[in-house]
Amino acid sequence: MTGGHYTPRPDLAGGPVLLALNAGVQETGWAVFRGKRAGPTGNIRLPRQRRLDAVDRVRHLAAALDKLAAWCEPAAIAYGQPAGVRWPEPALELLDTALAKWSAGCRLPLYTYPAAVVRAALLGHSRVPPEQLAYAVMVRLELIGCPKSTQEWAALAVGCCHLDRWGNGR
Repeated sequence: MTGGHYTPRPDLAGGPVLLALNAGVQETGWAVFRGKRAGPTGNIRLPRQRRLDAVDRVRHLAAALDKLAAWCEPAAIAYGQPAGVRWPEPALELLDTALAKWSAGCRLPLYTYPAAVVRAALLGHSRVPPEQLAYAVMVRLELIGCPKSTQEWAALAVGCCHLDRWGNGR
């Protein structure tokens, strides 16, 4: 979903679906995996003209995730927690709590990974710039030259980290 539009549901035969999120209150990147194969990616964004507080932003995110989950029918969610953001800490706790409540309401297991863990899993150390993380994901998933946003590459990284730990989409 980019800008609120979905393409037709992709053919993702070959294992359970994992929905990987690089979550944020302003913008959330997502990636769909079937088995170990990456599928569609996108972003959930607030319209630029809207200035909402953190509670309204999280509510918007949950509504968009409902549509995304109905579209891709995941068996599990892998969530990469924000890093280096300049929000007050209560907003981060609100985001974590809202995603946990949303996944429980959907009866989907939620696996949470701090950003440093995701970066270390893919690159061996936790302090890497977003471009380096994106390149590592491009190489690993054979997506060199594919145009994606920083948030989408980060969501793909979260999915790769989860699959390395658990071996499949669950």
